[in-house]
Amino acid sequence: MRNKIRLLIIPAITIAVSACKKEFLQMPISNATTVDSVFTTTVKAQGAIANAYRNALGQGLPWKNWWNAMLQENLSGGMNYGFSWTMAKDIVLNGMSASGVNEDMDGYVMNFPPIRQAYLVKENIDKVTDMPEGEKAIVKAEMQALIAYRYEQMFIMYGGVPIVSSSLKATDSLAIPRSPLQQVLDSVVSWCDQAAAVLPSKWPDTWTGRMTKAAALAIRSKALLHAARPLFNTGTPYLDMGANNNLICLGNTDANRWTVAAQAAEALITEAETSGGAYIINTGNPLDDYGTATSVPSNAEVLLAFKFKNDVLFDAGNWNNLPMNAFYNCRVWEAQGNVLTTNQLENYYKADGSNQSWPDAGTTLPFSDYTAKMNQMEARFKSTFQPWEMDAWNNPGDANWRNNSTFGSGPGFGCARIVKFYAKAGGRAWFEFPIFRLAAAYLTAAEAWNEVGQTQKALDRLNKIRQRAGLPMVTETDQIRLRAIIQREWAVECYDENYRLHDVKHWKLPNIANGILGGPIRAMSFNNGAAVKLTGNTNYTDKVIYTALWAPKQYLNPFPQTEVNKGYLVQNPGY
Repeated sequence: MRNKIRLLIIPAITIAVSACKKEFLQMPISNATTVDSVFTTTVKAQGAIANAYRNALGQGLPWKNWWNAMLQENLSGGMNYGFSWTMAKDIVLNGMSASGVNEDMDGYVMNFPPIRQAYLVKENIDKVTDMPEGEKAIVKAEMQALIAYRYEQMFIMYGGVPIVSSSLKATDSLAIPRSPLQQVLDSVVSWCDQAAAVLPSKWPDTWTGRMTKAAALAIRSKALLHAARPLFNTGTPYLDMGANNNLICLGNTDANRWTVAAQAAEALITEAETSGGAYIINTGNPLDDYGTATSVPSNAEVLLAFKFKNDVLFDAGNWNNLPMNAFYNCRVWEAQGNVLTTNQLENYYKADGSNQSWPDAGTTLPFSDYTAKMNQMEARFKSTFQPWEMDAWNNPGDANWRNNSTFGSGPGFGCARIVKFYAKAGGRAWFEFPIFRLAAAYLTAAEAWNEVGQTQKALDRLNKIRQRAGLPMVTETDQIRLRAIIQREWAVECYDENYRLHDVKHWKLPNIANGILGGPIRAMSFNNGAAVKLTGNTNYTDKVIYTALWAPKQYLNPFPQTEVNKGYLVQNPGY
């Protein structure tokens, strides 16, 4: 591959390894010689830069082979929680806990090693003697954007968090208290504005994947969207914290926050399309177009991706070879344990834009009905899922993706297997997770414009995505009904891209406890309740596979009790 960022991921830079040995805000490196030896030449510094990207952007992804990787869809009700031993099961059935299993990404304390790594690069890049000053300024902007990314993610999951403004010295206090929600938001926006002013709109092909102006604006846009949504955009928090309410809400309901979010999304779209060369991929073939947008490395719709190349197909003796691997994460992991639920299936349309009629719980229909209905589904469904007894639509004619190649031995139920990110992948073992796609900017603009009553602008942005999907244009003008359509579009367009779980929390959906994050989670059962078979299935029905726990405290994640016990963190309410 030509991508140097991917090639530079391999080296183990001393400062990166050292930063990961201790938890939260670990002590800075005291050996200045180690830092100085890294930041001597451009080649050595590039290794530190690559490690900063890998650590910052790998949040919640399986490159470290952590069992909580890619579990947000498990928690959102979009796929089964997996096997009985998985981390997701305890969270889904018992809820989050400050003293037990409590994270939906990499864990709170694991945000700070990547932040510190980025600060170390930013603070030391000037020591490199053979790098032009202009390039050093860009590197600093890249690191500032990576820091903003991790803070934007924490902002969404935890509310107000401690703001770290440097790599910290051995004499600095590590007991940094939480900052108010508004201050964290302002910091993210400021950091993104500063980075975008320096970053290039495009990189040469050899450096594809590094931060651009559009990527920085995407971080900014996501933060402002969540600031406008009901969870934060209120003076009455989901649970009362008294004098600390400013850690979990913005203090008032302000419609202007929606206008700001809309304008931020429009600025992102303009930059991405006019200077960055990005565009919504639409050749008139919805199946191929959506597959390209979500699966093809460095395609024109991806604004920022996690790039980790792993060509090892399977190595039972070395489990660290398995992460970010199609044949492990999809054909073994997702095809066996993580299967599509009916709760998510019902968000998808038929190809003509109408709703599909799925069987009610307890109603048994011939398996031929299942096959017929699956063939009627919209292109995005067909690019994301592989039904039982069928080859994957997104890899037509490829032996790697036939029914008998992807048939797992997992729970024996589920609506379909998950094959997203591998459209026309063939034997490619790795995938590039799309952190920001241009499509999300269009949905952000649609959602925000609808909330401020700019219906036509909302429809224009929404229908750009619908058109690519091959669906009829939406003409709904009622704000409440259009809101539901846009929220459904988020669920479909960005499935398995780490949006849904916190989208529904920040929307504060009234039925969140009844079949979304909590309540009955359903999936299809086959052959009168027996396991689904490779071939020869006779019938299917829908059933409740488990009941997920939901409590209002789960709107935001808990901080680890071990950190709260140190006396510098105020715990989120309810934990």
